[in-house]
Amino acid sequence: MASTLDLYIDTATGQLVEGGSVIGGALPTLTRNDSYTLRLRLLEKQTSGLYDDIDSSGATLKAGIGTIEQEPSSGSFKLSINGITSSAIAYNATAISVYTAISNNVSTVALYGSDTYGSYLLTATQPNTAMSFGSDAFTLFPTSSVLISTRRNPATGIEAQQVVRLVRNPIVYADTFTTTPTAGQVALTLLSTGTSAVNETYELTIGQDVKGGSFSLVFGPNTTTAIPVFETAVSVQSSISAGITTVTSNCSVQDNGKGGYIIAFTGRLGLTNVATELTLDASGIQFIPFKQTTLTINTAEVEDAFADAGTDTITPTLEIELTQGGTPKTVFQGDVTIRKDLITVGSTVPGNQAAYYTKSEANALFVEDSTSNIDQTNRTLYDVGALASFDYSNRLLFTNSGFDVVINSTTGLSHQSSLLGFYNSALTAKPSNINVVSGLINVGLIASGTTYGVLPQSAQTLTTTASLAFGTLSGHSTSAGNVTVTGAAVGDLVLVGLPAVVSAGVIVQGVVFAANTVCMTAINGSNTSKTVGTADYRITVIDY
Repeated sequence: MASTLDLYIDTATGQLVEGGSVIGGALPTLTRNDSYTLRLRLLEKQTSGLYDDIDSSGATLKAGIGTIEQEPSSGSFKLSINGITSSAIAYNATAISVYTAISNNVSTVALYGSDTYGSYLLTATQPNTAMSFGSDAFTLFPTSSVLISTRRNPATGIEAQQVVRLVRNPIVYADTFTTTPTAGQVALTLLSTGTSAVNETYELTIGQDVKGGSFSLVFGPNTTTAIPVFETAVSVQSSISAGITTVTSNCSVQDNGKGGYIIAFTGRLGLTNVATELTLDASGIQFIPFKQTTLTINTAEVEDAFADAGTDTITPTLEIELTQGGTPKTVFQGDVTIRKDLITVGSTVPGNQAAYYTKSEANALFVEDSTSNIDQTNRTLYDVGALASFDYSNRLLFTNSGFDVVINSTTGLSHQSSLLGFYNSALTAKPSNINVVSGLINVGLIASGTTYGVLPQSAQTLTTTASLAFGTLSGHSTSAGNVTVTGAAVGDLVLVGLPAVVSAGVIVQGVVFAANTVCMTAINGSNTSKTVGTADYRITVIDY
């Protein structure tokens, strides 16, 4: 999987600067067989204490991942001088073996440094005589180099000396860096063309590689002044209003939540297709001068490193070398972890194994098709006495005597051929003209011969009718009469059902003023006399 690896490097100290892909000063873990775009930002600290990008014009870069000065593990190499090439020398040759291969051209060969093999000090046969060996890595494995350096130049009475070192090459290496392209980092995009329902709207996006500078917006012949990047949305809106006279305050600018802006035409330019296009001048934008290359973690040397380590992860060194004015300088060295990958080229979905049960095998193990247990053919379940318990083909349940218990008939459910249910049977006829309470009584869910409350928390509901005549009532007067309602108690709620016609301006109400007695009162609230003749009233008392 390809991804981007951004490193910010203090070229003076060789330290990573927080930012990019570095979190807490640590490099992210890489994965074998993945490819990475390595982007380097080369920095130096100014006297102000702030970092700035170095001038890398004409500079070259190299990046390598490997183990510093690790010798090869097999193979051989050759040395040459004055047109003569030695025989093959083993990678772990002793100093004597190297001397034997080139004895005609050196006086001595010794191991160099603390290494037991792979580093050799060659001394010339006589003083004041130049000595210059060449090398051939030949069959050294993993891929390695034979490095030859001059330790001592010849002089009078002094023999020349050269050091030969066998060093594994980096397991990953790149020396072709280019400037990271900036196309698309700053862009103005039309999000919606204006209509009678939608404002014409643009989005100005500013990418992560932008570090400063300014931009301008152009509308027809008008251009804003340079607007610094990272300005607030309010400042951008002010710049548009001030610089584009044909727009002035007829626009709205909001932060898009990603460092850019949403620009919409409003006011007299809102809800219409704006013929003039809004464009962007990004020539003043400054970008981070990243130098980038590609690191591919799938070389043979990577495989060798894992083989040598015998682990699922390795921790080689990542080194960055910068050459300016012909002078190389290592600007960073640090450990990087590489882990093995699981998914590789050729990975496939595992196929069915012979150990899997076939459908027929699974059925044979799970379903016993017999007339005394699970009768798959007739779709019937039997009990331990081989009696049918459930006929799921005909939707029948059976008793322990084999009689059907419940069947679904055309007229409803039945029990042993007798119909069940509240309706459609001889057991319970469907009542007519019922209310909730009488309906529940009729189907036998609650007892008859008592009264029930119809409102929440009411104990009972009592109702009766009474014929009442209140006579003629003068203006602002009342007339009352008592009605017996057995069971009524003081404090109960009284509802009055009025006859078809009651004189306008007259109010009729009831109240339980004594046990079993409801006082009915007619009230004339008008200034004129009203006659309330004989009529039937429904009186309902709700007990609490």
